Amino acid sequence: MLPENTLAAFGNALADRDISTVEMDIGITRDNRMVVTHDRTVNGSHCVDTAPVRPGDPKFPYVGKTVRELTLAQVKTIDCGSKVLPELPQQRPVPGERIPTLEEVLALVKRSGRDDVRLNIETKISPIARDTAPYQQFTVQLVSALHLSGMARRATVQSFDWRTIRLAKALDPRIETVALVWQYGPEECKALADECSLQAVYGDPGVKSPWTGGLDWWRYRDLGALVRASGASTVAANWQVHDPAQTKSAHDDWYLRTDPAYYSGPDVPTLRERYGLKVVPYTVNDEATMQRVIDLGVTGLISDDPALLVAVARRNGLR
Repeated sequence: MLPENTLAAFGNALADRDISTVEMDIGITRDNRMVVTHDRTVNGSHCVDTAPVRPGDPKFPYVGKTVRELTLAQVKTIDCGSKVLPELPQQRPVPGERIPTLEEVLALVKRSGRDDVRLNIETKISPIARDTAPYQQFTVQLVSALHLSGMARRATVQSFDWRTIRLAKALDPRIETVALVWQYGPEECKALADECSLQAVYGDPGVKSPWTGGLDWWRYRDLGALVRASGASTVAANWQVHDPAQTKSAHDDWYLRTDPAYYSGPDVPTLRERYGLKVVPYTVNDEATMQRVIDLGVTGLISDDPALLVAVARRNGLR
């Protein structure tokens, strides 16, 4: 496993015939270039500064700055391959790897010859922060880039900020979109700043979520109906949203804590059969939870550990 959102990591994934989809997150620089990066702010846990673009650059150091306030030239000085995450000990460093542009990643996919691989592209944007390009620009640039590359039919556009997926669908009704959901319970969703997708303030119908593109959870109170109204064909939520049988269990890891309050129905079979939705929860990195989520009947799973996921999928007759 290589540091995520680097060309080396994408190349490694494309070399694995068991991988059918590559996921990436994009941001837009000050000079309006799309770059592939997980965070709206350059993350010091993943990246280190090397040198300024020019001596005395007042923006240096660049780590810790938002992508939107840096030019592509400044972004390209940052080393995002030397650090590995302690929680992912199987990662191998690739010193010198830079943040790639979306153009570079799409070109790499084309060169790989993997015509079977799909692209899952997330717009890293928030409706409650003004630290990125406007959502209209974000969406228009991405959809245009996919058409120019000839990859619009093999890509899905996903976002927690549903304004972008609704606009993408308006720009091209044939484009596939994914409604991302982050939803926990009363302890984790006390205020808008907690960024909960459905119940922005848990249990308070007077607060309309800014994340669902103008659609109101409290009007629907049904995840399937809400996602269909957005035009998306896939829902991707933290897996607990889909598990009606979970009991309460505290954990420091968001993806291992459980609570009946996290469930937002209907169940997975209903989402699939009544609403025709694909259900692809995230981010499942341990074997026991992978099996638990597969048993819910999901369409697919998002994991930081593809090798483990492939092994579990094979055991279940899914590969």
